[in-house]
Amino acid sequence: MTTQNRIGGVVSIFAEWVVKRPFLCLGLSLVILLFAASGMKNLAFTSSYKVFFSKANPFLQSYESMQKVYSNGDSALIVVEPKKGDVFDRDFLVAIEELTDAAWQIPSAYRVDSITNFQHTRATGDDIEVRKLVPDASRLTVDDLRKIQNIALSEPLLVRRIISDKGDVTAVNVSVRLPDGDDLVVAEVAASVRALRDRFEAKYPDINIYLTGVAMMSNAFPEISMQEMSTTTPIMFLIVLLVTFLVLRSLVGTIATFLVVIFSIVTALGIAGHMGIKLNQVSANVPVIVLTLAVADCIHVLTTIIHQMRNGMKRRDAIVESLKINFSPVFVTTVTTAIGFLGLNLSDAPPFHDLGNMTAIGMLAALVYSLLFVPAFIRLVPLGVKPRETVSWVPINRLSSWVIRHRNVLLYSTVGLGFFMLALLPRLTVDENFVDNFAKGLEIRDDSDFTQENLTGLFNMEFSLHSDEQGGVNSPEFLEKVDEFALWSRSQKGVLHVNAITDTLKRINRSVNGDDESYYKLPQSRDQAAQYFLVYEMSLPLGLDLNDQINVDRSSTKVTVTFDDLSTFEMQRAKEDHEKWLVDNAPTSMHAEAASASLMYTYLMNTNIKGLLIGTIISFILITLCLSIVFRSLKYGLVSLLPNILPISMAFGLWSVVDGVVGVAAATIATMTLGIVVDDTVHFVSKYLRAKNELNMEPRDAVRYAFSTVGVAVLSTSLIFIFGFGSMIHSNFLMNAQMGIFTVMTVFFALLLDFFLLPTLLIRIDDKSKVDEIVIVDEPLMTKI
Repeated sequence: MTTQNRIGGVVSIFAEWVVKRPFLCLGLSLVILLFAASGMKNLAFTSSYKVFFSKANPFLQSYESMQKVYSNGDSALIVVEPKKGDVFDRDFLVAIEELTDAAWQIPSAYRVDSITNFQHTRATGDDIEVRKLVPDASRLTVDDLRKIQNIALSEPLLVRRIISDKGDVTAVNVSVRLPDGDDLVVAEVAASVRALRDRFEAKYPDINIYLTGVAMMSNAFPEISMQEMSTTTPIMFLIVLLVTFLVLRSLVGTIATFLVVIFSIVTALGIAGHMGIKLNQVSANVPVIVLTLAVADCIHVLTTIIHQMRNGMKRRDAIVESLKINFSPVFVTTVTTAIGFLGLNLSDAPPFHDLGNMTAIGMLAALVYSLLFVPAFIRLVPLGVKPRETVSWVPINRLSSWVIRHRNVLLYSTVGLGFFMLALLPRLTVDENFVDNFAKGLEIRDDSDFTQENLTGLFNMEFSLHSDEQGGVNSPEFLEKVDEFALWSRSQKGVLHVNAITDTLKRINRSVNGDDESYYKLPQSRDQAAQYFLVYEMSLPLGLDLNDQINVDRSSTKVTVTFDDLSTFEMQRAKEDHEKWLVDNAPTSMHAEAASASLMYTYLMNTNIKGLLIGTIISFILITLCLSIVFRSLKYGLVSLLPNILPISMAFGLWSVVDGVVGVAAATIATMTLGIVVDDTVHFVSKYLRAKNELNMEPRDAVRYAFSTVGVAVLSTSLIFIFGFGSMIHSNFLMNAQMGIFTVMTVFFALLLDFFLLPTLLIRIDDKSKVDEIVIVDEPLMTKI
């Protein structure tokens, strides 16, 4: 007995078992469902931006190390704009002073910086006085306001950080500690900041308040994701089920599909809960993706059942025949799709691991429910399908004849178009922007854009400069080099602000010397620097010490460089330039690598691309092996891959012309869509080989048979893929939107190639005839077979 016969025998036994024991099949399906559903209570949503980076990510490690050394946290930036356009208005400063005091009550806040509590130094006789720049705003005179304005707009530590260089916008920066994994704290902080904004805008109608910063962005991720899940998913359910009904023309079949979709989504989410996986803005798309993919399995099984029943076959026999015909291709398409998504595990971004694993679980669940639940359900609930003569869609038969007639032109033109678009790929550029990940029109995006345009940048990099000795920050040589680095950095393109401890020391030195501007320079001795630091820190109020700039043993200091809205490559070049300057101009101990949340995102594509490339190659090899096994021929396995690889290059080629910029989500497309677009190819080739090998048809007739039996299903499932992933295009997350755009384009091109390229390739490799027949089939082919 051949392998083919053995497999066919097993499938036949399974099919007979299903129709004989429908209640047992339903019971098994419900047991799987209930077990999975019990895990949904463990589901949670993580809002930490660090979720995008693996623990081994070098940029995350550097950033977390920096935070520990300098007692840093994340920030909620409250940007305040006076409608009169003047920060140095007494009433406005009264509001800022009150807002600063109130901000200390925000949960997890450990530091609040503003123009009013800025610790200004000035000479008082032979001593220096360290006090708030605005000691009591309500008592300020016109002369006081003018002096405060002059000081603030000439202070390097304030301009383009806390106050705009025009003096028309200022900010209150609230430093908070957000524990990893504690999303309740993030939500609590965001809610408190918003309540503060609402209260002050109501009390002071002459001000506008904008909210940004890492804390607010972290909270925006789960908020927007939950909102999209509650709106997009139900709409997609309706659209996909409507398309399903139009394809099947059966209410019972549509209900069966609906139940399989629900079961598959619940299983994917429930198993994820059992595994301890947390939802994030990427994996929140799993319900829509599983919904889209699960429908495809059902449609193939149900289409064949309905087709056979309309052709006169009894319901029981039609179910058995459908399982015999579809078991192998449905199994293979599920496996290949799962392989594609599992390839995302080689990404360096854990959210894509979760997306891949949860989708793969959902696909395997859909396979089980499609082959176990659907046949049993249809066995017990009558479909109400009546036999009729016309069992195939005439336009599909006409299309098949047109493709056969023009096969040579279609073969060369589709392959040529595919390789032409492949040649456009070098036009693409990569840019990953933390802020631009949010769509315009969202509060967090609009407030962040306002901040970047009117006050300061949201992208920075931090350098921990070491002196190589305890107390080394007091060394004049070390301080001179730190100051030299800061001055050089300020002269670089795109740099808005540099925060260095040397500016504080120079200000203290000036104050000690009677506020003489000629003394605005660093102290000349170690003892003098140590004394300045001691006097200054002893005068600082609680919460405004120098621990965020100097480490505990006084051996190193942190320099923070804030940038304008730079592109990914500009940010990377700025990092390299700063590190090179330290190597070329500073002692070895001061050589440092930049670290920050901004840089982590900037290099997200770089750290992911290698793993995803390996994942794509592995997926490619595994899918090729799967196809070769199911087709029992390496030739057909390789031939079927060409219509599935070209669509990916065509999608990227088209995007290079339309937009030209891709983010990290686009890097996942090749791995993910390779498994998706194989589905229709498998069904088409399977039907072709069945006609050729079992029905002894010539290649051209076998192509017509494949079009007639599976053409409508291929078209329908492709439309469902396009609708399903198309819903992601309107996502408020650019990452998700790009994933949707590229998948839709890829599926569309795959549909064209499955109809125009794949049949011509099959005929080319199998048809030995030299005669070009012109056959127009208007009657359903299945009626003649």
